[in-house]
Amino acid sequence: MIQSNECSNCGGKLELSKDRRKLICPFCMSEFVPMETEKPAFDTENEVDPAFYKCGWNLDKLREKKNGKDFLKGFLHCVNDLCSPQKALEYAFSIIDKETFNEVATENKNRDLFQSAKDRVSSVLEPGETVFLYKNSGVFSKGKEGCVITDKRTITFDKKNVYSLPHKEVESLSLDSSLDSPSVSMNKSYKYRFGMLGYDSRATGAFAGVICLYAFEQNPELKRIELV
Repeated sequence: MIQSNECSNCGGKLELSKDRRKLICPFCMSEFVPMETEKPAFDTENEVDPAFYKCGWNLDKLREKKNGKDFLKGFLHCVNDLCSPQKALEYAFSIIDKETFNEVATENKNRDLFQSAKDRVSSVLEPGETVFLYKNSGVFSKGKEGCVITDKRTITFDKKNVYSLPHKEVESLSLDSSLDSPSVSMNKSYKYRFGMLGYDSRATGAFAGVICLYAFEQNPELKRIELV
């Protein structure tokens, strides 16, 4: 364990790892685990980490709405506590697996709808890319319109167009909470958007967190994500 931000091996200044669970020396690549008694400089249950996110969301107003409160709970748990896209995915699926929401499909839920959407976006998928989730844009879409989230990108599509945004290119996350069902857009573009994932808004917040965590993992140059 270590109590300072100076590397005990070479004297270099330590940097926080992407998962925020250890300190890394960029000069000699030594790794250190911070003292367990150290506390984050922010409230992990109620705030967004200012080191990684520029938060323009009105958190107090979000908590006034049940869906907004649940969205925030799912998002904060993923980005502050779980800190990895893989663990955040497990959490998100633990919520979705309990749902009976017919507009959301995974490999194990609404499988025909899932396969239809996967086939529709196959042209932009890389070999070995894993598709996690499909969100129907409406009850009549039936895999022809909506949003797909993979381990590499967020894809939205309609009958004519397919739009693909790699997670490594995500720089901002916009939240529309004006309605009862929160919706999320990436890079301030309505093209890259998904609405409420089931009846439990924690799942929507969790997948927003998954995308952010993938962005940091897949883009080492990314310093902060703007929340607008």
